[in-house]
Amino acid sequence: MKTLKLITWVFLIISVSFVSAEENFYPSNILMMDQKFSHHVILVEKATHKLHLYENRGSTPKFVKTFSTATGKFKGDKTVNGDHKTPEGIYTIYDFLSKEELFKRHGKYAEIYGSGAFPMDYPNFIDVQEGKSGGGIWLHSTDDDNRISKGLDSRGCVVVQNQDLKDISQYIELNHTPIIVVQDVFYLSKTTWERNRKDLSEAVQKWATAWQNKDFNKYISAYDSSRFYDRKHGNYENYKSYKKAVFSRPDEPQIKLDFISIFSNEEYAVVHLQQDYRSVVINDIGKKTLYLKKDKNYDWKIVGEVWSRVDGSAVAFSPSKKFFKE
Repeated sequence: MKTLKLITWVFLIISVSFVSAEENFYPSNILMMDQKFSHHVILVEKATHKLHLYENRGSTPKFVKTFSTATGKFKGDKTVNGDHKTPEGIYTIYDFLSKEELFKRHGKYAEIYGSGAFPMDYPNFIDVQEGKSGGGIWLHSTDDDNRISKGLDSRGCVVVQNQDLKDISQYIELNHTPIIVVQDVFYLSKTTWERNRKDLSEAVQKWATAWQNKDFNKYISAYDSSRFYDRKHGNYENYKSYKKAVFSRPDEPQIKLDFISIFSNEEYAVVHLQQDYRSVVINDIGKKTLYLKKDKNYDWKIVGEVWSRVDGSAVAFSPSKKFFKE
């Protein structure tokens, strides 16, 4: 009887320690969340064939639920069209294709997509810069739930069971829900996680402050002189010249940055934010995405920017079955 009690106490101690440890460790890929562009984040781990859902809790990730998933038939990061590999990177879900829409596009073949599909923005800015090709990478369900147990069983998409996709869809908002795909998820101690978060958030804050104060030298130093590329103006030198001309204008623009979220993987980091820019020349509100990489001194530098117009309102997100109304 004493032996049984001892075993019970040991089990309780181990259980409490595990729960405590779990609460003090965070996924290395999710460093800062916000209520607009990342109220929920999907994190896919290819090695374990798991999809983890997190919600924003005071800008930190709060675990919600885990789902089983199948990914590309072949291991490794996607590099070319048709390699049947699932890309690894930081993406955003930007559209929904209903079962009816899928059948219009693909006919009977659409059966394999099950009840619907959510396209991801692969290839993203970094993928294009690295020469990766292909497309049509979706989060979708299937007409055969047994596929999920195989783990490696897609042409590159992230596949979940039909009911699971419906459950996950409640937390998806188009152009506002990041989906991060990695081979392995690494969990960091709270201290290390906070340090990584601080490094990136300070880099963004210095860039933002220099911009708001029209301090050109500090502003341009936030960019990587050898790797930065702008889709409109080209390489770093061209962009530098363009920005110098903008900074030389006599006006004093009002720049407000809100709803900042930060994600990272082993290769790069992504920052989403709302940019409200007001000047005598331009007045607009948009979503700016910064892509950053570390330089030889381990400092984060901007290598690319993407801007798109967004609604400036801040309506609180509420989970709902808006994509699957049964």
